Amino acid sequence: MIKRINQIKKFGVFNDYRRSGDIQEFDKINIIYGWNYSGKTTISRIFQCFELNKINSDYENCEFEIEDYDGHKLNQNDLDHLKIKVFNSDFIRDNIHLEGGNFNPVLLLGEDTKLAQEQLKIELKKIEKVKSIERNLKKESSVIEKSILDGLTETASKIKDSLQIVQAFTRTHLKPIFEKVKSNHESYLLSKTEFQKTLKTATISEENKLPIMDDFEFNYDLKEVLEESKTQLKKVPEFSSTIKYFIENPEIASWVEEGLEFHLENSNCEFCGNEIENDRLISLKAHFSKDLSNHKQELNILFDKIESKKKIVPEIKAEQFYPFLRTDFNEKKKELKKQISNLNSQYSNLSKLVKQKIKNPFNPIEDYSQIKLNNTFLKDAVSSWNDLISKNNKVTKEFDEAKAKAQNNIKEHYAADYVKKIGLSRKEQKIELYKNRSEYFLDIEEQLEKSIAELESEISKAHKGKEKLNEFIDKFLGRNEIQVVVTKEEGVELFRLQRKDSKAVNLSEGEKTAIAFSFFLTKLLESSELENIIVYIDDPISSLDSNHIFQVNALIKEFFLSKEDPENESSRIKLNCNQLFISTHNFDFFGLLRELPKPSGANKFYYYVRRIDAEKSTLEKLPKAIQNYSSEYHYLFELIYNFDNSVDKDYQALMGIPNAVRRFVELYTYARVPGNHNNSVDQRAEKLWGAERSKRLLKVFHYFSHANNIERMMRNSDLMCDIENAVSDLHSLIKEDELHYSELIKTVNK
Repeated sequence: MIKRINQIKKFGVFNDYRRSGDIQEFDKINIIYGWNYSGKTTISRIFQCFELNKINSDYENCEFEIEDYDGHKLNQNDLDHLKIKVFNSDFIRDNIHLEGGNFNPVLLLGEDTKLAQEQLKIELKKIEKVKSIERNLKKESSVIEKSILDGLTETASKIKDSLQIVQAFTRTHLKPIFEKVKSNHESYLLSKTEFQKTLKTATISEENKLPIMDDFEFNYDLKEVLEESKTQLKKVPEFSSTIKYFIENPEIASWVEEGLEFHLENSNCEFCGNEIENDRLISLKAHFSKDLSNHKQELNILFDKIESKKKIVPEIKAEQFYPFLRTDFNEKKKELKKQISNLNSQYSNLSKLVKQKIKNPFNPIEDYSQIKLNNTFLKDAVSSWNDLISKNNKVTKEFDEAKAKAQNNIKEHYAADYVKKIGLSRKEQKIELYKNRSEYFLDIEEQLEKSIAELESEISKAHKGKEKLNEFIDKFLGRNEIQVVVTKEEGVELFRLQRKDSKAVNLSEGEKTAIAFSFFLTKLLESSELENIIVYIDDPISSLDSNHIFQVNALIKEFFLSKEDPENESSRIKLNCNQLFISTHNFDFFGLLRELPKPSGANKFYYYVRRIDAEKSTLEKLPKAIQNYSSEYHYLFELIYNFDNSVDKDYQALMGIPNAVRRFVELYTYARVPGNHNNSVDQRAEKLWGAERSKRLLKVFHYFSHANNIERMMRNSDLMCDIENAVSDLHSLIKEDELHYSELIKTVNK
């Protein structure tokens, strides 16, 4: 049980409260009285911090200390040692939808379902344990899988750097390669030499890609040309008249033939100047006939053709070949050049024979032994040269493919090396083991869920909670117009308020209070250990009329107090919870609470919450003046009487007087002028005392009648000073009602 509240700091109106020595310790039943805004709800929120195991978000910098009967001093940093349930405005806000919405149900058990409940508890513990094992298995499996994936991310980064990849290459790109190599990773590993060679190919620049070269086109036709030449070289021109000397001296014949062209129109010799005889010219023209001229022309054409057949070594440089082919290039070009030179020599030999025939056209040529027709070496040289070009072109054509293949080999090497490095097979065995065990426990969980569903269906807890809640609401309101029904939302049972056949909306404040407090009491029944719970109830009769005050009091008495032996009328009274706190601002309800019986062997104590100033309230022992009266009316009169007759009207008295006077005037005028209950206190006062005196009196008390406007007192000292005069005026008006006043004085002087 809670023994005392030692101190409160920075918690609402309790800005700096410290317990005084004259206040009694808390006992089994503790009744707290205080006017509105004095700090009663604030105290309930301190208790609520222990219930929720967290500090109220509006007072994060607060400090407080509560001491229990075991000697523990609990503060804002130690909230998990008390079992407390609190009813206040926060409970209503957080637990119930009072405008037609669904809210969580109260779950109660019947006697006939206790065995099912026991089994349900066992099953729930089992399934929680199974789920815990599943979570741990998944966690262990996830840790391993994550480590593998993290390693893949790092490996992908290494590959990207090694291959100088510009575009994205992540774990996602590496994953398929990893899956491919992991079953036989050793076959994908490269030696250091292989790795460097492959990496060089994989990272070769596009600038190193050489253009495609044409083959060396070679038409070997020496034999055909020779056969064609033989025809011309054997041919002898036919002449009608020849000069023997010229035939025997072909050089001179050539010289004469050449000069004849200059003497066709000129009869004088260009050499000696003498006249050439006409017969001589006719003889020369006869020797150098048209047939001879044609023959020589054909020989000249043949000569040019033979010369044109000579080959040129391809103008290709070593730089046009890839480095690994350049040694072969030098050798093969040298051999090709040699064989082409040999071939051209054969053409030159044939050309010489043609020249010889031109000079001596009448002598046929029969000897061709100097012309060598064997072309085997030449063909080999050309073939080797073209093979070299083909190899070079193949590298170019396969450049992208070779580079891609090399890159893929590098990627596979890295993936395989990662598999080897982490011992992947062992990790996968563990993952498989965890997954198999997880599936096993999932099957168990499924069986448990079926069993739990069956037990919950059997127990029907929500329906039993509904019945109890409706029972409480009926007792509060005295009618069953508003009922709680059970609905289902996505398969989950929930509560909803219903008025007849429709959703209950537009509830009165009294109905809201009745439903909220009924829900709180029903929630207490949900606990199987009410006897260990401390209960704090803050103003359960807020917005209820006087009739309902008696019902609330009766319900509290019935719920929290019972006989130790129900069958024995003289049995002692026990408190059904561990400790009970009830706070209220309503004096009539406070009077009823004083009638609650004391539990056997325990006490019922009273406390008073008083607002001192804007940021300061105190919790103290209930003044005897309040405790002695069964009527709030008598107590209020005593406050007014003592204030008016006191010499020292201190500031603390001024803080409470406006509220007390306004409440007293309400009760007094209503008793004197009952009329229509809708009449305001101003209207009733005007009927009793006249417009001028009533306004003069009530103006001040209306202005300062609520403690939430206490700061007005600090800003309006002129009106505050008028409180004393207004109280005096009221006291005088009451005196005019002599019989009533004399009876009031008797109660004060008891």
